[in-house]
Amino acid sequence: MLFPKSQMSNEIRENELLAALPSDIFERLMPHLEPTVLPPLEVLYDFDDPITHLYFANRNTVISTLSHTEEDVDVEVAICGNEGAVGLSGILGSTNSPYQNLVQVPGTGSRLPIEEAKREFSQCGAFHDVLLNYTNSLLLQISQTALCNRIHSDEERLARWLLLSNDRIQTQQLPLPRELLAKMLGRNLAGVSVAASTLQRAGMITYNGAELVILDREQLEAVACSCYWIVKRQAGKVSHSRKVL
Repeated sequence: MLFPKSQMSNEIRENELLAALPSDIFERLMPHLEPTVLPPLEVLYDFDDPITHLYFANRNTVISTLSHTEEDVDVEVAICGNEGAVGLSGILGSTNSPYQNLVQVPGTGSRLPIEEAKREFSQCGAFHDVLLNYTNSLLLQISQTALCNRIHSDEERLARWLLLSNDRIQTQQLPLPRELLAKMLGRNLAGVSVAASTLQRAGMITYNGAELVILDREQLEAVACSCYWIVKRQAGKVSHSRKVL
């Protein structure tokens, strides 16, 4: 859903990638950027959809990236807030999305037609450097999530996922249907219910099957696996390097 550009002026640079661009490049892209409302659970790209735009989330908006198996199982491999973008495969040679991108926490953002993104990317200037810089961080998150899903407990992974989501929003409340949580962790409903109940009994969260509230972030940090800190440190390095581009 799009909304008037006049409403976007104070929001568009909430996205850190767009905010990192020099003013001349930003002004060149501005006429092509479309302000966008991102409703809950909206599918921006389904598996194998043509990639038509790059999506840039604003603050307090979270987009999930999910992978798919032949057994019809969807598993989250990365999340993106206002630090990144969705649809990057389109500027790296793919015409169709290898992932599903789903709005996890609703909000707003902007989108850039993929042809305009390719044109600017091919100039090998700041836009090119900013996107590659973020892509490096995204690839680490995807590979770390794959490792995490293999070796860590459901409780550790749930704590990691909650912290990564909480880092991208300014509230302790997450709209979180049980079915979505199962996708995020790549588990069945029974498995995620047990993990959520364990954290709830310990006083870290409350969860009613539709909304989750973080009560004790420090305890979650103690329970979360090391994957959270590895991804967080890398994101910090990327954010710092953008500032010195």
